[in-house]
Amino acid sequence: MDKLDKMRAFVAVVETGSFAAAGKRLGLSNKVISKGIQALEADIGSTLLFRTTRAMSITPEGRLYLQGCRRVLLEYDMLSASLETSKGLRGSLRIAAPVTFGEVLVTDAVVDFMELHPEIEIDLVLSDAHEDLAEKGFDLAIRIGNLKDSNLRQRTLAQAELIVVASPAYLAEFGTPAQPHDLANHTCIRDTNSDSPNRWPFEGEDGPFSVPVHGRLVCNSSAAGLTAARKSQGLAMVPDVFAERDLVAGRLVQVLSEAASLQVPIQAVYLPSGYGRPKLTAFIDHMKDAVAAGKARCKGARPA
Repeated sequence: MDKLDKMRAFVAVVETGSFAAAGKRLGLSNKVISKGIQALEADIGSTLLFRTTRAMSITPEGRLYLQGCRRVLLEYDMLSASLETSKGLRGSLRIAAPVTFGEVLVTDAVVDFMELHPEIEIDLVLSDAHEDLAEKGFDLAIRIGNLKDSNLRQRTLAQAELIVVASPAYLAEFGTPAQPHDLANHTCIRDTNSDSPNRWPFEGEDGPFSVPVHGRLVCNSSAAGLTAARKSQGLAMVPDVFAERDLVAGRLVQVLSEAASLQVPIQAVYLPSGYGRPKLTAFIDHMKDAVAAGKARCKGARPA
């Protein structure tokens, strides 16, 4: 390992929390990672990590050195990337996205990005779990909602609005709710991914409020909820971008459009070590445009 490789190994160990995860991320063995950090400590004459058989922690000197390593590696990567960009974007990106959002929008955006940049390879993983970016080797994750992990960098792509939808057949048979409190008289498809699946949130003149909802079907997937709504099994509350295709096709229609509902951010999140990488920045810009286009199509299919 040269000095930069040792610094990269040190940053990877700190960000992933273990030598094994760092090795997996960098494609190296635990032994090579461990020897590299030992050599780095010998080079600078300071202990960077406290190690026991059960735990590992960073020393005060290590925390200070970590900041410097990130700056040096960022500058080096940006210099290398500037030469790479002059030849066109190339290399690979590993991306995580929620299942439903991935199927209705992210996959199309990924394919379009690959067509624009023929030398880019993408490993797209659709999962509703919040994957550990460092441990699983992800360059980027698309997430909906507020972040709980402050160690990740983030960029907001758009605000998703939670809307209530139903099939034309359901509304023809059971009527259309005129206000949120009318939901008590309707069958609602509840999503357990919500913080409070048995209450749906809205914004009123006096601030946010929620109304109780009930129904025979409870599921942990917006995609499943949309499927049930298309089959006239009740009303569903979903992010507007999830329902885009169904709204445009007329399979579902929005109700309670005059009742403002909760908005949640759609965010691109990535590790600090990914900051400034041209291919990552380019993909985030591309996703921002794709989400904006999707929301515009969705808005065009909703009640004025």
